[in-house]
Parts: sequence; structure tokens; C-alpha cells
Amino acid sequence: MKFRITTQPTGTDIVSLADMKEFLRVEHTDEDDTITAIIDAAVQAAQDYTGRHFASSVFNLGLDYFHNVEVPMGIKTVTSITYYDSAGDSQTLSADKYYSDFHREPGRIAFIDPPSTEVDRFNAVAIVGTLGDTAPPPVVHAIKMLSAHFYENRRAVIVTSSSKIPLGIEAILNPYRVISLR
Repeated sequence: MKFRITTQPTGTDIVSLADMKEFLRVEHTDEDDTITAIIDAAVQAAQDYTGRHFASSVFNLGLDYFHNVEVPMGIKTVTSITYYDSAGDSQTLSADKYYSDFHREPGRIAFIDPPSTEVDRFNAVAIVGTLGDTAPPPVVHAIKMLSAHFYENRRAVIVTSSSKIPLGIEAILNPYRVISLR
């Protein structure tokens, strides 16, 4: 199974440069590019930690054959499912041949009497869809805190805790984590 995000917004779509500079109490423009990169890194770290995306993003999930699948993150839509049939031709799976569970996190996709796929072809099935929600205010605050941490510690840091994300930020993000129970 290969899961990748094909298009996603930038970090400043979630926390603006102006808001971050106010949070950091930075009044000059000398470090705008650096702060923007730090926001991007903090948003990505928060998304990786929680298993959520905080703005609409497009995903592509590749499967070697049809089987019920748990999508690593909560999903909003399934745009298309294409596959290579047993003759090696590309086909689009009819929407009445699968159903999606958008309410469960992580999301699920199940297939009804799926067709045969080309034998010995990696990623014979391609699922394209969208995921992402608006970031709730506590998550936005955690992203600002993490950005400030990255800004103030721009070099490698000796961490005295086993946590990769500082504990205060982790405490804010924990309620928003997507955890698979399978």
C-alpha cells in the first residue's frame, strides 16, 4: 500500500505569516522567508503527529489488488478509483462497487464484488480522494507554539525527554490524534 498526499496547502494557509510574526513579536521583514519555512515545518509536524490534515488536501492511495482498506487519515471524499484489469487495460471502478466510511477515523473503503486486476502489477489499484478539516483553535495555537520552538531553536537541540514534540504542545495536540484500533 502506497499512500501519498499529492496536493496540499502551505503552512501559511493555516497560520498566516502576520499572525506568526505577532506571536513571535517580530516586527522586521528580514526573516519572513525563514518564518514561513518554519510555519510549514510546524504544520507538517502537527499533521504527522495527529494523523490529520488541517486544510483540504488530495491523496492518492495505491494498492496491488482490491481489498478493504483503512486510509491512514480521515477522508472526506473518494474522487475516483482506477485499476488495471486482467488484460492490462486501465479501467475506472463504478461508484456502486465500493463504499466509504467518512465518519470513522481513520477512514475506510470497502469493495463490493471487485473485478480482477492485472497479475503481478504493483499499485494496480489507484484511489484518489480528499481529506482535511479546518484546524480548530487549539491546534492553531499548538502550531504557533511549535513554530516558536523551531524559531528559537534553529540548530540541533539536545532533548532531555523522549518526546519529539515539546510536552506542552503534545498535550494540546493529543485530543486530535487519529489512532487506529485494529
